[in-house]
Amino acid sequence: MTTVRLVAGKGGVGKTTVASALALHAVQRGERVLLLSTDPTGALGQIFPGVSDELGEVTPGLFAVELTRRAVLARWRERFGEEIYQVISALLPVERDILEYIEGVPGLEEEFLLSYLLDELDSGRYDRIIWDSAPTAGTLALLEAQTLFYDHLTQAHRIYLRLHGYMSGADPTALIEGWRELTGRILEMLRARTRAWVVAQPERLPVVQGLELMDALERFGIGLERAVLNRVLPREACPDCAFYRAKLTQQRSWVESWRRESPVPVRELPELEKNPLNPGDLLELARILEDGEDGDPYA
Repeated sequence: MTTVRLVAGKGGVGKTTVASALALHAVQRGERVLLLSTDPTGALGQIFPGVSDELGEVTPGLFAVELTRRAVLARWRERFGEEIYQVISALLPVERDILEYIEGVPGLEEEFLLSYLLDELDSGRYDRIIWDSAPTAGTLALLEAQTLFYDHLTQAHRIYLRLHGYMSGADPTALIEGWRELTGRILEMLRARTRAWVVAQPERLPVVQGLELMDALERFGIGLERAVLNRVLPREACPDCAFYRAKLTQQRSWVESWRRESPVPVRELPELEKNPLNPGDLLELARILEDGEDGDPYA
């Protein structure tokens, strides 16, 4: 069964790098992989030039896409727009531009962003999906929106049934039930087929947010696999540099906090001279992520 690896964390900590490394490593093992980004910064194109909101093969066996609001809402209109318009226009004198208003309904964009992921998961085209998610706040909002949307649709169905005898025109029951069923399948996908890798850097805010994110993911029901600490300074790189020693001392306190409070095994990635943008560097990082020991490889 195809599974999803969710790579999450504060913005700027290296989520896209980790996700790309994991994707390339899976391809090297012979898997067929989808690398999907919902990060609004669109950093995936820095590693795989030409990536867009149209799905494409970036290297043999590796497919990538950066989902944008435009692409998600276009998909929503294609899938449900006509049906929604027929229901509303049977009840009210409205034009088709009512759909632009409906697109702003809380939870709708998140719903169909995740429906894209669900469709790809169930397509049978991939052995694994790597999901490069939005920064922490966006990821939590995405998950919360699904629960709220499901509750809202449940209430909407009950309200409609009470008013059914007073209404005429198109029956929205099938539409409401279709959305409710889709949301239920998305929640099941997140809880049963998704495992999270949370990424941070050894600094106060990324570590605090990363630990809070792991706690929130567990409460939501998403299993955790790894806690990654990126850009860790080697201890002996510059022993005579006062600034380096001070920076290292500060980092180590946050490394220890991360290790002490993480509920899952920790992987540390070293600070590098340049961004790892080529496949060789990414595969070396993947080797540490996938095959490294749970202990500190840079002590």
